[in-house]
Amino acid sequence: MKFALITEGVSEYRIVKHIISRYFKDHEPDINQIQPRILNEKQENPGGWNEVLKYCERKDLKNILIENDYLVIQIDSDQSEIMPFNVAHTKRGGESKTTEELYEEILLRLNGLIQDEIRELHEKKIFFAICIHTIECWLLPLYCDNNHKSDTLNCLGTLNNALYRNNVHKITGSNKNDAHGKKAYAEILSKMKKKIEITNAAQHNIGFNKFIESLKSNVVESAKE
Repeated sequence: MKFALITEGVSEYRIVKHIISRYFKDHEPDINQIQPRILNEKQENPGGWNEVLKYCERKDLKNILIENDYLVIQIDSDQSEIMPFNVAHTKRGGESKTTEELYEEILLRLNGLIQDEIRELHEKKIFFAICIHTIECWLLPLYCDNNHKSDTLNCLGTLNNALYRNNVHKITGSNKNDAHGKKAYAEILSKMKKKIEITNAAQHNIGFNKFIESLKSNVVESAKE
């Protein structure tokens, strides 16, 4: 069982890799990071949401699915209103979109970038980890009470407040990938080792839940065959 990953950066790669590795622990999945390139936990080329969008358009995306069984594409929604992402958070009248509506529009946007031939041939092998609004929102249920488990705004700040109360080093934009940041992420992810722990956390964020449900529906079922 081989998974290829396209993520915004190293910290996102680390989280998605952990989720897949633990969810499919019994199958001992191989995880191949495609974009950005990562060597010894360090990013070797530009990352970010724009690079994710560019990679979705590439013709050689089909080669990834020849060499791997599955492809996971991760992206955050916090910057989706910026061109060329161009998915607004509000409706024409100014009303905020629901998380479900935003998720579906981003899913449509990403699918629209992938060439028809590739998408139609490998539809059940491509999975989207769409984080509303950042991947740190997926981690809130591990440390927060019911008032914040489903938050989608300022998730890193909320997470850091919870980490502080639990004597875990805070995560900042500058330390995400240094020794302190890695240690903090490792401590957080240690609370999500079992499939049931992943499933329980996922139910609080629509992007996380959709990702897990898609893995369950397609990868798990195909593994049984």
